[in-house]
This record gives sequence, structure tokens and C-alpha cells, in this order.
Amino acid sequence: MLQSKNFFANCVVILLINNSMKRLLQTVLVSSFLAASSVTYAQSVAQPGDPVIASSANSPGSEGVANAIDGKPTKYLNFDGKDGNPSGFIVSPSLGKTLVTGLSMQTANDGPDRDVKVVTLEGSNDAEATAWDAGNWELIVQLDDIPAIEDRFTTQTFSFENKKGFMHYRWTVVDTQGPSTCCMQIAEVGFLGSVYSGPTDVTQPGDAIIASSANSPGSEGVANAIDGQPTKYLNFDGKDSQPSGFVVTPSLGMTYVTGMALQSANDGPDRDPKSITLEGSNDNEITAYDEGNWQLITQIDDIPAWTGRFQTKELFFENDRAFKHYRWVVLDTQGPSTCCLQIAEVELLGAVPPSDVTSPGDALIASSANSPGSEGVANAIDGQPTKYLNFDGKNSVPSGFVVTPSIGKTVITGVHMQSANDGPDRDVKVVRIEGSNDNEIADYDSGNWQLITEMNVPAYTGRFQSQVLMFDNVWAFKHYRWIAVDTQGPSTCCMQIAEVELLGGAAPKDVTSPGDAVFASSANSPGSEGVANAIDGQPTKYLNFDGKNSVPSGFVVTPGIGATTITGVSMQTANDGPDRDVKVLLIEGTNDVVSGWDDGASWTQIIQIDDIPAIEDRFTNQEFYFANDKSYTSYRWTAVDTQGPSTCCMQIAEVEFLAATTTVDCDLAAFKRQPVNAFVLDGEPATFLVEVNGPWPLQWHKNGEAIAGAVSTSYTTEAVNAGNASDKYSVQIVGCEMSSEVVATIHDPSAHPVSIGLNFNGGGANGAPTASIPTDIAGVQLQAYWNNIANNTGNNEEVLLDSLGKDALGVEDYEITVDFASAGNWGAGTGDANPTQRLLNGTLVGRGGDSHIEFQEIPDGNHTLIVYTVGIPLQFQNQYYKVVGEEEDSDRVIYTDQMNADQYNPIQRFFRGSSEDSNNRTLSNYVRFDNVKPVEGYVRLEWGTTTTGFDRGVAVNAVQLILNNPALSIDPPSVTSNPTPTIAQEGSAASISVAATGEGLTYQWLKNGAAIPDGGKISGATTGTIVVNGLSEAEEGFYSLAIFNEAGSVITSKAKLSMVSSGATMSDDLVVHLKFDETSGTTSSNSGSGTDTATIYDDYGDPNEEPIGAEGLVGNGILINGAESETYAFGVLDNYPKINDNGTVSLWLNTPGIDGESAVVVRNGSAVSIVTENQFQITITNNLDGEPVLGCAISAGPNVMNIVDTEALALDEWVHVALTVDGGQLRLYKNGKLIGVADYLDRINGSTEDWLAIGANLTLVQEEGEDPYFAMDEANPQAFSGTLDDLALWHTSRSADEIESIYEKGIAGSDVTKASVTIPDFVEPGEIAEPTAPALSIVNNGDGTVTVTYEGKLQGAATVNGPWADVEGAVSPQIIPASEAMQYGRAVNE
Repeated sequence: MLQSKNFFANCVVILLINNSMKRLLQTVLVSSFLAASSVTYAQSVAQPGDPVIASSANSPGSEGVANAIDGKPTKYLNFDGKDGNPSGFIVSPSLGKTLVTGLSMQTANDGPDRDVKVVTLEGSNDAEATAWDAGNWELIVQLDDIPAIEDRFTTQTFSFENKKGFMHYRWTVVDTQGPSTCCMQIAEVGFLGSVYSGPTDVTQPGDAIIASSANSPGSEGVANAIDGQPTKYLNFDGKDSQPSGFVVTPSLGMTYVTGMALQSANDGPDRDPKSITLEGSNDNEITAYDEGNWQLITQIDDIPAWTGRFQTKELFFENDRAFKHYRWVVLDTQGPSTCCLQIAEVELLGAVPPSDVTSPGDALIASSANSPGSEGVANAIDGQPTKYLNFDGKNSVPSGFVVTPSIGKTVITGVHMQSANDGPDRDVKVVRIEGSNDNEIADYDSGNWQLITEMNVPAYTGRFQSQVLMFDNVWAFKHYRWIAVDTQGPSTCCMQIAEVELLGGAAPKDVTSPGDAVFASSANSPGSEGVANAIDGQPTKYLNFDGKNSVPSGFVVTPGIGATTITGVSMQTANDGPDRDVKVLLIEGTNDVVSGWDDGASWTQIIQIDDIPAIEDRFTNQEFYFANDKSYTSYRWTAVDTQGPSTCCMQIAEVEFLAATTTVDCDLAAFKRQPVNAFVLDGEPATFLVEVNGPWPLQWHKNGEAIAGAVSTSYTTEAVNAGNASDKYSVQIVGCEMSSEVVATIHDPSAHPVSIGLNFNGGGANGAPTASIPTDIAGVQLQAYWNNIANNTGNNEEVLLDSLGKDALGVEDYEITVDFASAGNWGAGTGDANPTQRLLNGTLVGRGGDSHIEFQEIPDGNHTLIVYTVGIPLQFQNQYYKVVGEEEDSDRVIYTDQMNADQYNPIQRFFRGSSEDSNNRTLSNYVRFDNVKPVEGYVRLEWGTTTTGFDRGVAVNAVQLILNNPALSIDPPSVTSNPTPTIAQEGSAASISVAATGEGLTYQWLKNGAAIPDGGKISGATTGTIVVNGLSEAEEGFYSLAIFNEAGSVITSKAKLSMVSSGATMSDDLVVHLKFDETSGTTSSNSGSGTDTATIYDDYGDPNEEPIGAEGLVGNGILINGAESETYAFGVLDNYPKINDNGTVSLWLNTPGIDGESAVVVRNGSAVSIVTENQFQITITNNLDGEPVLGCAISAGPNVMNIVDTEALALDEWVHVALTVDGGQLRLYKNGKLIGVADYLDRINGSTEDWLAIGANLTLVQEEGEDPYFAMDEANPQAFSGTLDDLALWHTSRSADEIESIYEKGIAGSDVTKASVTIPDFVEPGEIAEPTAPALSIVNNGDGTVTVTYEGKLQGAATVNGPWADVEGAVSPQIIPASEAMQYGRAVNE
């Protein structure tokens, strides 16, 4: 077989040719990775360009009404809004009918007295809005006494109740804050809501309709009433208060109606309806207006008079029944008219009932077996008009059944019941429906049940007649109990029913995804138990020490899919400490932009759940459902109290915010992780997993056909054998994308070298302990029969098995044993849903010292040792793994950076660490040692880390010793050039490149840790260069490249791709700029956008003038503890403008050295720690050789990230220092050059102390009765000695080129504002050329041989997925003889 492949594309054409050229297979390979989508809905239903009408044209030319909805901080100003006069505008959203439940309003650039104080919002459903003062309007809300805001360009958000949809909105400013004598102004108005999805018209033009009489003009007959046009139905028999109307039979079938929309006709207001009734019927057929069995749905009297022609009124009412036919009757007209009744249009607003959640064959349990043989309980859900009859249901004795829908947990809101063939007295009169979430229901009378509804059923008027009864319910259940409490008779025979359908849909699903923006109430958490764990989809743990003693704690989350309407919450208890579980929970929502736990956003309570039942069992889910019809973009989850109350903390393993999804936005829905092929032992089932980016409905398929009931994120097949191993499985986001196909492959242990695998089960948290199942197939080299090791130190307690399932025997058939020791065990947080997750979830942790794993009684030979190393969440540590050799200098050591579970879970692939240089590490989750020779029967592994500051050491999840295993013939990939942060103009093409060496390389780009495919704007996703054609906010993020070959895989460091404005300057986002150019005084002015100045103090907290006016590099500087100073000095910038996601700090320093072990150059607050949450520091410390070195740190989530320079700081000369943060990486620069990078996953913390300390370690002293003051910490002053100059802080992350420019300008005597901003040229999308694929062609020579002509190199492989190797000695054209084994081939560029 030979393959023609575009080496640099995601889609490849495969030519599969065997020796006799019998078949030609052309297909498309789709990467097993798929990117996460993070698209935010536009919350305002009004969009730039929507039709808008100002209250008047009295506005400046550039400040017209269109600015109010242009999505920018421009300004709409209207002079007629002065002196308390109303002004505003009308907008008609192009989305059509919308439902608005909130307003956002942004203050303009100046004039706070012009801001709005009182606002009304009105809605209209007129056919069109033509003028400010025209039309029919209905008040939605009036907002009085809107709080005044001095800050400019500040957004206020207001939520309100509204369940009515409108086509147009009138926003009126009734009064301004002043009131202003100038005008009214606003920067932006957002109408918060969504496309109206309430009841819609169940009738359609052409539906069967019967008039109350034929007494109508020829062109104004009854069909006009439902034709969707402003025509007219007029009936002369409706005069003088005589009833008239029509009967309609919707072609949709059975529907339930909860409202009606009535449009007035062109003239004669006295003919409009004043009093109406609506009735329903479930008769099989209605043949005349006055015939049939009818039930009153509603009667509406005294309808207010219409105020205009062709005006639509919407009237809503309660109704819980569905009908086939409707009779709409006008009892009286507005006049009353002496002419007639007339109406332009009638819409019956409702919906088709939900579908049945049960299926024939679902598990059923009858209340008793007392049924005739052919009329058993299975008939109740078989989808046919058969009959379930139970004799125990006689004489008002309850009877029924329990059903467990095979589709899993569901929410039902209705029941459809069909009468049987005879015996109307046996029909159900009172029905009760209950739900249960027990794991299993053993019999009808057992289990824990919750009442959903109990209803009276109207008497049936015919046989095989259907009735649908709707009810309110938000709770999801696994099992349902349907009980006929009484029959219509009551029957003295029995209860019977032809069919029961439980109407509803799949249970609500989690709207959050790992990686969504999440902010803790505080960062006071252990390093591996930070807030990101709360939504990572794994049984990891979020613990917050500030939640002790009934103090509220929690987090804020912003789902990446945009606005959602949640109706439930699921919470999983953590691994220990039941007293720390949540007892009282508050959930709030907001549509404000949030940047922290308590950042001033306006929050609305959704639900408070009191007295949550205590649970002793760990890792147990509790679900709570509630009524909520409002959408929010962010949620605040607050544990108001714990079960104890705990004196330690609050903790939770996982929180899910649940929302039901009936429709899917296919532009938004996406796979975060595709299913992958599974390996199983013969006769074992396979499990496939998928992850999507929202609560989207799923459907699994086998060989292209939907699998009944397979609608969850995992699917487990039947036992796999030779007969079905070719079956292909896929999963679809219903109505949208279909995943790639996967298969279950049978693994034959005897076809592989014998190995001994140890799975360290772990413990403590994050879902551990987790044990492998004997039949699990997992590992870089696949094997079964992994040995579970429960302890963290000791020996194997049971005989070890090898990969054949036999006792592992070694030297002279002695049993192979293992001795091990560690610093403890823990859980990684990879989950336990498939064999690989179970293998990696447990950990032994080691810091060094005596952490070891030693195999004993190992026979001589060349073995392979593979060590699996996925770390604990939120920990970033280096690590080393050492195989001890026979001689002192023969140890083999591999150095890597640990891949933690947060980094592993989005991609779930193995990445090999292979560096023998401690200064050149790569991110990895396994290491491999080949040619391992036992030393006197021992193979010993030792491991540890040199990284400090984390609460646990580095991990060993599992080890695999493969006996007499051939060493790999090639080296793994090696990265020679990592990606670098890249900026481009909006709309421009942009590219990021990586260089790597190695044989047979393949590539996959990742964005924010998840793989991305080619398509849309992305090309080159499987090459060394990725191209984004037309950069927008959606493509911004962190990019890295996974590189694969037969010897393993590596992953590069990550680099951010971001946008820059074509007009950007170095002054943009410059919030602090202390030039220190003053010649006297005690303050230093701030020329940044911030207004606060810095004050220079002595070590007693008194103003100190001596440091001012020292000789600087750029003008003057400040001298801290200089030779001429009698006292220490330090600076303080109060009201420090805190960094959010992005920031840069830059300064110059000149020091002769430091006194003590460390010195603070600049720091936010008194300390950078997870308790203070202060943001950053730049310091000088002495290294082990006593030399001063630069360092920096940030606090991010529950961790402090540090960088320390490896080279000594130059003394008595000017040195430039800068740090940058960009939401994922901390970078430290010295003299314009990058000297260190540290990754972080959480956001930089929010800081509890809003001041900057300059030149010393400071505290804010508060003495009783005195004003607080700053003072140097006497016990640990950390005083800087020397001169500082040109301190700058930006709320943006400056690029490497910009940092270098700052350095070069500073050397030349210019401050930071003179540096050059990196603005790449605009590149038209498509102008960046992709690498050209090498040509390859195959010719059948007719004699069993084939000729291959190609460019580049020819490679071959036994499978289409590799591993690939160069064809030795190949020269184009290459003739493949008939005798050569069948293989795949490809051409690659050299």
C-alpha cells in the first residue's frame, strides 16, 4: 500500500494499493483533535446598523443617535434632553421579535450631570415604527433614581421581569442626573435579551377551519383569520353581541395553547372583539362549528379597546391541556357593533408537546402481575394502541408502573395518555407521577421517590382518544412511577390504559467548560486545590480556607458559550471532611462584564438553597433544580455556610450549572475533544468519550445508524470480537457536526514483549484512589493486567502479574517484586472514565531524597522503563527521573517540566521528555529509558524536583518495565525553535512557526491546550507553521505545537497570538509613569493615565526629601539608601491601578549591591502571596555564590510563580528590568533580553492592598486612634540600595521587541513613551503561503509491481497512522516489487 499525502494539511488523500492492485481507497482523514470554541453571544438584541429613530435631530453632527448602539464608546447627545425634558430613541432589532429583560447603559466621556437618572423602556409590535411619537407602545419598565457615577465610560446593568416579546423598543430618558441644563448623553445602550422563543402560532395558512356561519363578504371569509396577512375576517352574525367565530384544526397535530395574538382590522373599531372564549377538543374529527365535545380553556372579558388599526394585542393565560381542535368565539364586540365582528388576524400561541422520553423495551416494573396474559405492563409504552390492564386497580385502589428511560436522566413536563378500546369506567381519573434518582429501582414499592405532579384527568369522550396534560417541573430523574390513583367509575373491574407517554427531554447539562473564566472569592487555597478545579470536569477539589466559621466563600464563572438560562446545579462532595461540604448555597447571575469576585458588578439572586442534606459518602453528586427564565453571562456561586460549620474551610469537588438545550447554535457548538480509537481484549466492551463546549444534545452512531438511548458524553459498546471489530462509531452534536469515526481494536498481549505495569492508585483528593481494571489496555506501549499499588511506600502486597496475566517471574523463576518509597500519594485529576484516565489519576509524589521505585529479581537483558508523570492540578514544577547505574557516574537522568492535569486533560495525549540537559527541559507526561540493564537483579528509579513553593512534589502515576524490548531506532522529536508571542492587526493574516528536528515528524497545533483543525480562517494546523487568515478576537489565545514521530512526541512552549491597533502608541494603557524627574519635594508625579502621585518616605514613615533629584539615566532619579542618606528611604504609590489579565512593569536600576539576602525593588503591597493575593514583585536576591540576581514573582490563583535570573546582576551600572503577564505566561527581561518564562493557568490575582512599595518591604501600620501610615518592616526591611528611574506600568503586555526598544531608548536618554510600538504590516488574508505538498504518483506496471514517483523523501508504514520511517535507499522513481510486504507510503518535504 502506498499513500499520497499532503504532509502539511489536515485532510489527506490516501491511495491504498496492494500487490495485485485490487482496490483503490480514497478517503479523508480527520485529526483526532478538535479545538475548543469560546464564542460569546452578543447580549444586546440591538446591533450596529439596526433601524433607529431619535426623539429629535437636535444633536451634534458626530454625536447622533446611531452612536447609541454602535458597540463602541462613542456618544449620543441630544440637546432637547436638557432641563428634565424627555429624549431618547426607538430601535427596531433586525433579529425580529425579541425578549428584553435588561438594560446596560454606559456613561459618556464627560458631563456626569448629563447622565441618565430616570429611564423608561417601552415595546411595540406594530408592523413598523415610523416616528418617535407615533405607534402603539406598552410600558416594560421604568427605572427611577439610577445611581450617579463619576467615572466615565462605566457600564451599569439593570435586570427586570418581562415575558413579552416586541418588535420595537422606545428608550426614553425622563430625567438626567443634574438635571443638566445642556442635554442628555449616553455612550452606549444595550438591550439585554434574546430572540423571542416563547409561544408561537400553532396554526398555519391552509389549516382546516370552519366559520360560525357563512355570513361574510366574499373577500372577507374565515380563511383570512389565519392567513398570516393583515386581511380581514368579517362575520355579520357577530352583530348586537351575538357570538361568532371559528373552529380550527392545526395541521401540527395536538398542541397546547397558552396565549393568543389578535390584530385589529383596517376600520370599524366598534367591531373589534371585547369578550372571547377559547375551547379545545380531542374528538377525532370536528365537522361543524356547533358539534363535538369541547372543554373551556379560557374566557377573557373586557379586552381594552385597540388604540390603532392593524394593532396587535397579545393575551396570555394558564393552560395545562393539549388539544387537536380549537374553537375561538367572540361573545361581544367593543361597540357593541350593530354591523358585525371583524378581525385581521388570530394567532393561537402555544407549542407542540415535547416528545416521549420512553421507548419500547425500556425497563418496566408493574405495580403487580395481576394482568391478563396479553395485556401486561409492556403494552403501556409499546407505541401501539394495545392495552395495559391491572385488576388490582379496581375500587379506587392505586395501580401503575415504574419505567426507567434508556436515554438516561430526563426532565418531563407532560404526560400523554390514550384511552383503551372499551370500559370507560376503567379510564384514569386521577394520575400521580413521581421521580427517583436512585441508582437502581428493584421493585415497584421500593426506592426514594419525589412527587412531580398529581392531576385530575377529564373523562374521555371516545375510545383510543388521547389527552395531553402539561405541568411545571424542572427536576431531572432517572426513573418514573406512574400511578393511577383512581379510575373514572370508579371501576369495580380494573384500571386500564392503551398508552402512556412521558413528555419531556434530556436532563439539563453543564454550561461551563474547563478553561472558562473563573474567579475565586479569595486565593487562600492550597496550591493544587485552586478554584479552577471547581469546573474542570474531574473530581478534583476547590478548597478555600476563608470559608471557615460560616464565612461565605465561592467563585464567579463566565461560561465561554455566552448567555445561558440555568435551572439547576449539581455539586460533588470532595474526598474528605464532610463538615466542609456546602450547607447553604446562593447562586446569582449578572450580565455585567466581570473581572473578579466582588468587582462592582450588579448581581441578581437566582436561588438560595438552605439546609442542603449532609452526605457522609465522598465523591457523591447532589442535584437541585429551580425555576428560572432569565439568561445571564456570569454566575456567582456562594457557599453561605458549611455543614459543620467547619473551622477549617469550604471545599467542593465539582460544580455544574445546569441548563436545558432544545436547539443548538451550530456556529457555536463544537467538540472540545473528539472520540479516539479504543483497544480491548477479545470479548471485552470498549468505551468511547467525547467532550463538547456546551450543554448540547448528543447522539452516538454505529456504522452510520443512530444508537437508541446513546445520548451522553460516553458510549460503551457490546463485547468486541472478531465479528464486530470492524464496526465504526461516531457521535453527533444533534443537528450539527458529526465527529470522526473511531473503532475498537482487539489487543493481543502475546504479540508484544512481556511487561510488568504498576499503577499507583494514589489517594487524598482529585478522584483518587483510582485502580485499573484487569482488562484495561493502556500505556505508551499498550498492555493489560496492570498491577494496582495502593500504598505510598512499601512493597507489592500481592504477586505481580505480567502483561499476559501470568505471575511475573524473574531470575531463576523467582517472583519479581517491587520496593518503593515516596513523599506521599495524591490524585492527579485525570478522571476514571477510560483505561488511560484510570492509569494516570493516582500519583506517588516525590520531592527528592529517598523517592524511589525498585524492581527486584529482574533477569539480565536490555529492558525498557517507561515512567508516567501527569502532575497535580495547578502545580508547575520541574522534575528529574534517574535510572541508577552500576557505577557512580553511570546513572541516566532525564529532565522535564511536569505536565499537570490541567494541561493534560484538554488533549489527553502522551508527550515524552527526553532531555539530558537540566537547562533545556520540555513539557512532558512520560519519560522512557531504553537499554536498561539490571544491576544485580535490580532496576531502580529515583525522582524529584528542585522547584519549591508548591504544596506537593512531582508525580509518578505508573511505571512499565518491558522485558527484552528493542530500543527505538530513532530519536524523539527535538524542538530547535519554540513559538514566540505574535501580534497582528485586526483582520490581518498572522502566522506562528516552530522548528524541530527528527525523523518522520507529524504536527498538530493546539490553542489554549486543545487541538485545532484546519478550516475557516485556520490553515497549516498540521504543519510547522500555523496561519490565521483574518485575525479577530476569536482567534486570540495561546498556541503551542505537538510534534510526533515513532519515538514519541513533544510539545513546545506556548505563545500568545493577539491583536494590536494600527494606531497604537507606547502611551496606550500606560497607567503609571513615575519619571522621578523632580528636583525637590517628597512626591513624584505620575504622567500615566492614573492620577495618584508617589510619595517618598523615610523608614519612620515621615516624608523624606533627600532621595529626590538624584542623577538618573533618563533625567533625574531617586536615590534609595544612597551613600549620602542618613536614613533609609522608600516610595509608595497609593491607589495602584491593578493589573487585570495583561500587564507590564518596566524600570531602570543602578545598585552597588544589597544589604542582607534580598531587596524589594518594586512590589504591590506588603507581600506577594496567596493570602494577600497581591499581584507582582521585582526583587534582588543573593544566589548560592553570594552574587545578586534579579527575580520576579506574581500570585496567580492559589500559587506564586517565580522567575530567578541565572546570571549575576551587574553592579554600579544602569540595568533595565521588565516583567510582563498576558493571562498565561510571566516573562522577565534584563537589558532588553528575555531571561525567563513561567507558565500559569489561573489569572493573576486581584490584590488586597492597592498600593505599590518602591525600594523596601513595607507594611501599613494602624495604631489605635491614629491615621494609618506606611513603615519599613523592621524585622525584614529588604531595603534596596541605589538609584531607580523611569518606573512604568501598563495594562497591556508589551512585546519582546517593545521591551528591547524601551531599553535602547533608555540608554539613549529617552523615557518609555519614546519607545517604538510593534505594529506589524497588515497582511491580506491568503498572502502567507502555506508549505507546498510534495508530489507523489503511483503506476501499476501490470506485472505485480508498482512504480512510485515522488518529490522529497519517501516514507513507509505498516498502518495509515504510522509509525513512519524513511524507505532505505529509495530513489524516485522507486519500483516496489510484488514480493514486498503490503505497506502505506507517503512523500514528505525534506
